[in-house]
Amino acid sequence: MSDKPILPTLLITALATAVGVGAIFHFNTVTQYQADIDSLNEQLGEAKQAVENAKFMDEMIGDLTIVEPQPGEPGGAPDNWIFGARTARFTLIEMSDTECPYCREHFPFVKELVETSGGHINAALMHVPAHGEPSRNQAIAIECAGEQGGSDAAWKYAGLVFEKTQSNGKGVAQSLASLATEIGLNNKAFSACLDSPEVVDKVRTDLEQAVKLGVQQTPSTLVLDNETGNSMVLQGSSANRDTILQTMSQLAKSKEVAK
Repeated sequence: MSDKPILPTLLITALATAVGVGAIFHFNTVTQYQADIDSLNEQLGEAKQAVENAKFMDEMIGDLTIVEPQPGEPGGAPDNWIFGARTARFTLIEMSDTECPYCREHFPFVKELVETSGGHINAALMHVPAHGEPSRNQAIAIECAGEQGGSDAAWKYAGLVFEKTQSNGKGVAQSLASLATEIGLNNKAFSACLDSPEVVDKVRTDLEQAVKLGVQQTPSTLVLDNETGNSMVLQGSSANRDTILQTMSQLAKSKEVAK
């Protein structure tokens, strides 16, 4: 009885193994390529959005002067931790709750709109802590971040809370003071601030102002024209990019009509 040829069997086995490895490599490569493509498409979309925002602002603003808001004067933006140029023509007063999941989605959109406006838009924070104690404590913590590090720290801290929170009143797993440390704030001074009556009053005042404005849902945005003092509140889903830009256009035209 003759022996069966071994070489062909080994070749077939090796070939099958190679095909399997090749398939895995191909799958991993295609997956990576797809991830790279998705990332590039996202960057392209952001760049396109920035161009559209800048174009809209140029068409809407034209040669109108960017004014310097004066504290205490009618039309001046509130000093609620301003993000963006203080000389901006428009201020988006963000009435927000860090435990609100829709606010978490809205927050980066507002920052992007400010950053791509060519200095024509800034934003301010107004607390509407509607989800109980976690919301109130986080609002106080944002104020304490601002007290220690200014507007930049307040916005960074708010962004970190949105990133860490479980939302809907479930709060943040770690201490609010430890979040302050993550953005370089002094933990001891921050912890002491959390018990400050002045900061608590500031959050209460924000909520009272939101109630007076008729705000019934978060996020809501008060669009303010710093040159004329005209403003309009957009609530919930109405506080989207297109409606905000259209509202600014309407507010700018209202001055022209008054001339």
